[in-house]
Amino acid sequence: MPRNKPENIGVRDSVEGAAIGLPLVQVVSAIQSHTVWRITWHAHDKFELLFVLNGSTVYEFKKHPPVELSGGQFMVVPPGVEHRGEHDLRMRTTLIGIVLAPDEKGVTRNTPFTTRELKWLRHHFKANSLTVHPLGQRLLRTITKLSKNLSRFDKQNKNEMVGMGMRLSLCSTIFEAAQQLTAVDIRDSQLIVNAAIDYMQTNFGAQLSIDNLVNHVGYSRSRFFELFKSNTGMTPNDYLQRLRLESARSLLAETSRSVTDIAFEVGFNSSQYFSTVFLQYTGLTPSGFRSQGAR
Repeated sequence: MPRNKPENIGVRDSVEGAAIGLPLVQVVSAIQSHTVWRITWHAHDKFELLFVLNGSTVYEFKKHPPVELSGGQFMVVPPGVEHRGEHDLRMRTTLIGIVLAPDEKGVTRNTPFTTRELKWLRHHFKANSLTVHPLGQRLLRTITKLSKNLSRFDKQNKNEMVGMGMRLSLCSTIFEAAQQLTAVDIRDSQLIVNAAIDYMQTNFGAQLSIDNLVNHVGYSRSRFFELFKSNTGMTPNDYLQRLRLESARSLLAETSRSVTDIAFEVGFNSSQYFSTVFLQYTGLTPSGFRSQGAR
């Protein structure tokens, strides 16, 4: 069993939000080179933003698939999700981590955000969590500036200008990250939806679940549902059911196989549930549909 180093292993610089008069941020850290030691399982009761400037790192989650982050990418870890750095898989890496405290008292102090805008930020961070996102040029420049300000910050001899620069860099980073999460353009969203549809068309006859589908496309469930519905007008569940029923209609019309065999063939786990869904979507039972086609 690998030993665990202390939590601050590899932390180059770290500043608490309270030290710069920014209650929105619990702590911001610059972390370097996790090449051997595994970070222990931990969870924050707040959002954590992870920005990788260079190198590569892998995060494990207790209830989610692992996520690999490379230089020029970032990820949001939502509150309460246990995670850790994966052992022996990290290249030399520079990573900036920001733990947000959007529910703290006086959280809007020294920020450009209103309480309503912070709710907007929370929504977009939650909707796009545990998914790899690219660092756009503006966000990358902001993160690089934040990293430099972290290096310059002296906890013993606080410089007001440096502290002001830290607050500005942090607020800009938070805003740019949230804005980028909402900027999935039509082309990218269509590619994501097309990949999901291809996967459903290939696998609908198996015991395909929506969780399988979400894991395949690599997006958070809520964000994927939002993109899918905006592109197709249907939820993924509805689209999957329609694929199964379309195949079932062909089998009922063109073969003499039993309703039970067809139900299992197209991905239902019982003929009773298949008949219920078929009736709901077509207005006929499977047997009724077959009889109508025979006339």
